[in-house]
Amino acid sequence: MSLPVLRSRRLVLRPLEAGDAEAIARLGGQDFEIARWMTSFAWPYEEGAAEQLIARQEKINPLKDPAVFAITLGGVFIGLIAIDPPGDLTEAAECPTLGYWLGRPFQGFGYTTEAAQRVLGWAFETHRCAAVAARVYEENAASRAVLRRLGFLPTAVTERFARPLNRKVRNIVVRLDRASFEDRRLPA
Repeated sequence: MSLPVLRSRRLVLRPLEAGDAEAIARLGGQDFEIARWMTSFAWPYEEGAAEQLIARQEKINPLKDPAVFAITLGGVFIGLIAIDPPGDLTEAAECPTLGYWLGRPFQGFGYTTEAAQRVLGWAFETHRCAAVAARVYEENAASRAVLRRLGFLPTAVTERFARPLNRKVRNIVVRLDRASFEDRRLPA
């Protein structure tokens, strides 16, 4: 099963392509203000990390591997959004997990919420799950606001080691039930 191309009002979410590597590195991996919010990003950026991410995506099974979509606006790469298969979060082991980042020049325009709405619909259909989970740094007010707008509710608190910060960070685990998603769902 390959990843589909998903469309929303302003965005196209598509499988990663080799040409995305430079933008992934520049907008995400090499920008500490983005990397600092990610537990998995290395800091400083490791050359070739974006290419490795793209290579891993070429042969994934979205039911067993992280499904990573490029978020594009008018054909321009602006960030990533992913659905990890169930099991990523101990606190919500039965749920697929949402994760995302957007390059700083593209923040504040509602693109993250729009992309998440579209990929959540795909996740509920593909995983046939009762809920999707996410985790967010307790101090990441912007991302917490996005998750609240989407209807996610807090269910637990955990700690994860953040490589860019070189320390453990408190994370809030949130959950979005299918019924709540359907009640809030915006037209594609």
